[in-house]
Amino acid sequence: MPDGRVQVFRAFRHRNFRLLLAGTVLVGLVQPLHFVTQIFWVQEVYPDLQIIYTGFLMGARGVATLLFSLIGGAIADRFERRLVLLGCESATLVLSAFVALLMLTNPFGDATFFGVLVLTFLAAATQAIDHPARQASIPAAVGMDDLGNAISLNSAAQQLMIPITIPLAAVLNDVVGPGVLYGGSLVTWIGIIPLIAALNYSSRGEAGRQVFRAVAEGLQYTWRHIVILAAVGLLFVMNGVGMPGVGNLGIIWATEILDVGGRGFALMAFGWGGGAVVGSMFFAQRPDVAGRGSTLVLAAIAFAASAIVFAYSRSIWLTAATNVGLGVALSASSISAAVIIQQKVEEGVRGRVMGLLPLTNGVAMLLTFPISAVAQQAGLPIVLVVLGWSTLALSAAIALVVPQIRRVRPEPVPSAAPG
Repeated sequence: MPDGRVQVFRAFRHRNFRLLLAGTVLVGLVQPLHFVTQIFWVQEVYPDLQIIYTGFLMGARGVATLLFSLIGGAIADRFERRLVLLGCESATLVLSAFVALLMLTNPFGDATFFGVLVLTFLAAATQAIDHPARQASIPAAVGMDDLGNAISLNSAAQQLMIPITIPLAAVLNDVVGPGVLYGGSLVTWIGIIPLIAALNYSSRGEAGRQVFRAVAEGLQYTWRHIVILAAVGLLFVMNGVGMPGVGNLGIIWATEILDVGGRGFALMAFGWGGGAVVGSMFFAQRPDVAGRGSTLVLAAIAFAASAIVFAYSRSIWLTAATNVGLGVALSASSISAAVIIQQKVEEGVRGRVMGLLPLTNGVAMLLTFPISAVAQQAGLPIVLVVLGWSTLALSAAIALVVPQIRRVRPEPVPSAAPG
């Protein structure tokens, strides 16, 4: 019987997974840095419009994710997924370079923001295509036997970057400024692109040449499978209703409501990221727990409860502690939903169904814009209270209306692991 440490990292025995995971780590390093750095830039250049402009940026990311996640899933089922990843990351590098140039030079004065907005939209679109191809590649990299462990490790790697990147970004922003920091992050692609190029698995679905027809087939497939639909629905509620307040507007909450500045936000992010890593590593060792529907339901309820406490807190220490709960709950729900869906979905539509997961993040970013507009008028504290209680009510409703999701248990799938 292998010891616990070997069990936690057993997916590492697959070469393609090690390469895929290393690339995911680097992508996970740069994405939150770009998100945070752009908000710091907005606060510095447009202080009177910081809430609404932050909403614009999140809205642009959200619209791009909504428009391109499903298309990205169809592309992941139409072409070799390794090549999709390579194309997406190459395009993201070019777009990010232009964003850095605008942030550094501010060539159009006040209108520069809208140039950054357009480029941010395009970069988010490439990442929306990247995500389903990356997720749908995991079974090809590790086989079904190690799928739960690989998904948990993949989530842990992404979440680990949050407590590292955001505090680092907060400190470096004070030293070098947001434009220089954003531009310096481009060196990350020196590692990302070669890692993708070194992958040698074969993974593609069965989508036809007609993209929109393929998208419709993926949606119909999801609608017919009630467990998959409920799992996606819970993620939609958590990301679309809960996350805009406690996540996307968290910097504004730290600087304007708690009045603790960027470093106080770094403490909040450290709590969130630390909780997410702990949760992810637990499920890496216990993929059988991750594959239970009850785990997904409890995680959604715990996330909502933590969001409610967050909304009422005016203490940085209580808020940071609450963020630990948010991080654990979000990682648990994301991993559990991914494991449940990956185990039940057919290979031919895997990319299209997995494309629904980044779609939930797109909803969160898109809704940040109208929520920020309401918060600008009604006050952020009131809005966060409403969002927290709404998340709890909707999560409980899904769990009650679709009892099948609570009864899901992982089913052993015998398969030969790839070399």
